[in-house]
Amino acid sequence: MIDQLKAFFAVNDVIVQFVHGQVFLILGVTMALQWRQRSKLELARALPWLAAFGLLEAVATWGNSFIPVETALLSPQAIQFLRSLQLLVYLATYMALLGFGLKLNEPVVSTRVTMYAPLIGFIVLCLPLLALQAQAVADPLRNATIEAALRYFVCFPAALLVAFGLRQQAGHLVGPLNIDRIVGVLRIAGFGFVLYALVEGLLVPPLPIPPASLINSQTVFTAIGLPAGILRAIAGAVITFYFLRALEVFRIEADRVALALEREQSLRNERDRISRDLHDGTIQSIFAAGLTLDGVRRSVDEVSLSSNLPVADSELLGNARVELDQVMTALNKTIQGIRSFIYDLRTSSADEDLARGLILIVSEFRNRTSLDIRWIVAGNPIYTLRVDQRQQVYQIAREALSNIVRHAGATQVVVELSYDGCEASGRAICLRISDNGRGVLPERGQIGHGLRNMRERAQLLGGSLDIKGMAGKGTIVTLEIKDVENQTTAG
Repeated sequence: MIDQLKAFFAVNDVIVQFVHGQVFLILGVTMALQWRQRSKLELARALPWLAAFGLLEAVATWGNSFIPVETALLSPQAIQFLRSLQLLVYLATYMALLGFGLKLNEPVVSTRVTMYAPLIGFIVLCLPLLALQAQAVADPLRNATIEAALRYFVCFPAALLVAFGLRQQAGHLVGPLNIDRIVGVLRIAGFGFVLYALVEGLLVPPLPIPPASLINSQTVFTAIGLPAGILRAIAGAVITFYFLRALEVFRIEADRVALALEREQSLRNERDRISRDLHDGTIQSIFAAGLTLDGVRRSVDEVSLSSNLPVADSELLGNARVELDQVMTALNKTIQGIRSFIYDLRTSSADEDLARGLILIVSEFRNRTSLDIRWIVAGNPIYTLRVDQRQQVYQIAREALSNIVRHAGATQVVVELSYDGCEASGRAICLRISDNGRGVLPERGQIGHGLRNMRERAQLLGGSLDIKGMAGKGTIVTLEIKDVENQTTAG
């Protein structure tokens, strides 16, 4: 039976190499296409490395079929060049695999290491490899030795690192979706990489030195009748199959995002309805009541002026006039509060960017206080905030502007939005609100709920809030929000 297998695979070696490469080509193309789809899952940020690994593995494998065919047609120098090029592709393949493993193990591994370690490793190993391959005449033993070194010292540990990352971080990668079957699928894919580490990293070309002289592709073929290419294709098929199943997590994420959008749209419609009812019903009823009271007050004034009333009655009318004034003042404040509430509802339901929402707040503040307020926006949006995040920013801005009216005694206010950060801090948004008021901040033990709420909202945004007061020169409130999704601790 083993002899028949040997004979079969010896004749069909080209088919074996083709199947081996095809499996990894499917993996690479599929992961590349999925990477182009927007996703907030951590797994999505590691897919470029996996896609590069699959595509490069296919190219390197097909070289095993292409180069021998060209031996009868090309010179030894050309064959040596092709073999050197294949070894470089193997090196790039294993470095992409290393990058994938490092990315899976974030945040234990820093983002900089993930980005630059594979590139630096490729450059460092590429130079001596090219130097060894500089000889014009092909040397099969030297080529096999270099390939074995790459498999032992780069491929084997990199594949185990990937398996460890998938095994340990599977739950964390899809934690936001809480789908147990996806976690299990990714863990099985991790076992596929363990198998890949064994058949790709340890089954090296035959060499006269151990361990390559004891365990290599030829000894395994002799023992079980299966070439290393078939074993590697099986490992690749396990990886590809279970990663294709794992892509379901992106569909589930997309479905839940769509459901969240539907709920958000329903919420917006409900807010619009409430704001319309408040404006067309409640406010109009209160305003009508105010007009009635105003008419009563005028009648009281006319009676008190036109009649010779006793002193006691005049005092009663005077008290009634004062009480009517107080009621009308309370009604006006109620109307102003409801209008502010309506404004908040409409702002919350608007499909706006951050600048648009802040412009509405600044305009409403200017109309309500008649203060000299300047609005400045700098840069272009490089990333967007979610609706709930924008609402936190709006509330911080409202509180800061409200404090200026209540406490600062300012005559000028500047609201500045910068999409380039506060101090060239990279991908960040900076909101700065300054005034020319007293500039005296409360003592630590006297901080009110407003300032405390502002700081808590900044923490919820993952940003920082800085408040500086300069006596007699005003106060500066600075809110900076970094692009959390592209930091190491994202997700």
